[in-house]
Amino acid sequence: PEGQGLGGQFATGAFATLLATPCSAPFLGTAVGFALARGALEVFAIFAALGVGLALPYLLIAAFPRAARLLPRPGRWMVALRRVLGGALALTALWLLSVLVVQVGEVPALAVAVLMGGLVAALWLGRRLTDSARWAGAALAGLLAVVAFAVPAVFGPSAGAAPVAESTAARWTVFDEAAIREQVAAGRTVFVDVTADWCITCQANKKLVLNRGTVAQRLEDAGTVTAMRADWTRPDESIARYLARHGRYGIPFNIVYGPGAPEGIALPELLTEGAVLDALDRASGKIRS
Repeated sequence: PEGQGLGGQFATGAFATLLATPCSAPFLGTAVGFALARGALEVFAIFAALGVGLALPYLLIAAFPRAARLLPRPGRWMVALRRVLGGALALTALWLLSVLVVQVGEVPALAVAVLMGGLVAALWLGRRLTDSARWAGAALAGLLAVVAFAVPAVFGPSAGAAPVAESTAARWTVFDEAAIREQVAAGRTVFVDVTADWCITCQANKKLVLNRGTVAQRLEDAGTVTAMRADWTRPDESIARYLARHGRYGIPFNIVYGPGAPEGIALPELLTEGAVLDALDRASGKIRS
């Protein structure tokens, strides 16, 4: 969004915040979860701090205008950078469409892809029209965007949707909150992984920690450990309530139960091998917390 005056500047800042916030999720997850689980004062304080942090570069330039001289000067490199970033956004769109296939099925996802392609074409053609007719391209793009957003809401998870892959490893069982206490009472350790296909941090945790090395070996030990996976790719009220009871409103969320930790040991959003192994040992009662 570009424009003159305070309105255009506000829209530019709001759009920059919208794009930047998902990328900061691994670092903001704990703070936002804490705020939402507390009162109005904590919510206001934490979100105000987040807003100041996102605006800090602009505030520094406004306070010290000479600092702008340290920024790279406009030039041809901006065109190349725009193309690189545009390619990255296109790849992101393809990945999100693959997630949409899991949620609503192939046909609705294909319809969304066609509508978004038409949106891009409408914007491209609108820039080549005369000033008096340029509004037509923008209006058509807006209409296509509304329809594209409405398609998943109208169709929702359907019987024809692709099944959600629970795991490539047979060791994972479907999440059952009621069975956790039974498993712990029997002397077993329970590892719960709340994840989703659209959660990049979740996928990184799986590839870098959960599905490799000593952690994978411990989770495969069916004699002592029960590994449960709660898939939140599609909305699930039971999983949402489970997260809320632990003061969490986003994922990834991993927690370990056991005889040594019947109430559970919550793990950080970004997992490490050491943190997972330590929680498994503490929950099993091998070491005291």
